[in-house]
Amino acid sequence: MFAGNKVSLASLALLASSAWAQGPLLSPLEPTRGIMLGAWLDTAPGRDTPAAFNSRFGHNAAMVHLAQNLPLVPSALAPVQLLDQTNTNAILYLSIYPTVLPDALTDDQINALVQQLTTYTRNGRGVLLRLAPEMNGTWQPYGQRPLAFIAMWRKIVAAVRAADPSTVKGVSFIWAPNVFGGYPYSGAMTAAVSPTEFAALDTNHDGVLNELDDGYAPFYPGSDVVDWVGLSTYWFGTSYPYVANNLPTAGYMSSIIHGIGAGGNGPDFYSIYSQTNKKPFFITESGAAFHEFQIATPTSTVSSAPVAPGPGALAIKQAWWRQYLTNSTFLDAHPQLKAVCLFEWTKPEEQTMRNFHVTNDTDVLAAFKADFEAPAVLSRYFFAGPAAITTDPSAPPADPAAGVPATAGTGSGTGGAAAPGAGGKTGSGALTIAASWFTTVAAAAAAGAYASLF
Repeated sequence: MFAGNKVSLASLALLASSAWAQGPLLSPLEPTRGIMLGAWLDTAPGRDTPAAFNSRFGHNAAMVHLAQNLPLVPSALAPVQLLDQTNTNAILYLSIYPTVLPDALTDDQINALVQQLTTYTRNGRGVLLRLAPEMNGTWQPYGQRPLAFIAMWRKIVAAVRAADPSTVKGVSFIWAPNVFGGYPYSGAMTAAVSPTEFAALDTNHDGVLNELDDGYAPFYPGSDVVDWVGLSTYWFGTSYPYVANNLPTAGYMSSIIHGIGAGGNGPDFYSIYSQTNKKPFFITESGAAFHEFQIATPTSTVSSAPVAPGPGALAIKQAWWRQYLTNSTFLDAHPQLKAVCLFEWTKPEEQTMRNFHVTNDTDVLAAFKADFEAPAVLSRYFFAGPAAITTDPSAPPADPAAGVPATAGTGSGTGGAAAPGAGGKTGSGALTIAASWFTTVAAAAAAGAYASLF
């Protein structure tokens, strides 16, 4: 399993001590320098795989996103075999969507997740775990129930950290609410929650849940149980209902992570939760939508009317990635940004079929690579290296359609001014061995875990 490893355990210890000497202890799986780039792919049969993404992009994704529900469904676990097929040491970026109310999760159901994660980490696969994302929204069963959410979060984190030395250092928890714009979103849960939950949501104590309340703070579980913080960032268009193709507004990416975009002025997420709390920042999903055609229902794949191309897919997507991914000014201003996940999908949402891809179209990919591979940009990122890892030796052959829960991707839109009911989805530069990787795995190295990680 560890045939691809070129780092001895002695080197692990040396690099770990070096990282400790450099400064404060970093979060598990946080690099000391550089940004991890990864992708969330449509892994339905015949569509895409992590290996195919790496091949066309020309770089090995540092992380690959997969998703699954909780309680676990044995026949629909995240298809980690697809990650293994890349033959790299890429991190598993795993989103977990609870499908029951937070206080309805049983100890046995939590322990099943713990056992799954322990299997992964003992076999050398690091896990960035985005637990119950977009918990401040209304579209998940755990949404807008901050007290129950926090209790669930802390219970799961405690169980994972108590399981095994490998999970302490090899599982890193990402707290990732929906962007503030449009909060409290359509169908606010004011009638469904208890008086104590409502009191927690009503942060200004005026008896009303509205955009004047803080849409982040009630849901923060505490810095002791949060390793990373993140937001999903999308461009859908200039105004709801997002059925026109428009160029992204200048500075839009920066504005939404600092709380001044997407329909209102809210808390400065990056400043409060990343800088002040000293947590690495993760753009957990990101893309610019090119609206291909209108659809009759939010799940239809059949055109009901054309959509004018506007400036075109290339112009829209290039304007978007140039706001952050390849923008040196933005990257310099946000040193806590340590990971970005591209949303590589075409899918029906609300009223249009939306194409978010940057690597599946020849012209768009060529333009993206031209910008991304400029030396001043490429040197800021790092990528996975060769490794032979079997994340779960007991797993059955992968069903590539698994790992895409029905609840995933139904968050509130983040493009333009939010409206009630606004939905949507929500050489140089090669692998740099980050000393923090070895800091985070030093405790497990003696047991042989992580021998094939960065």
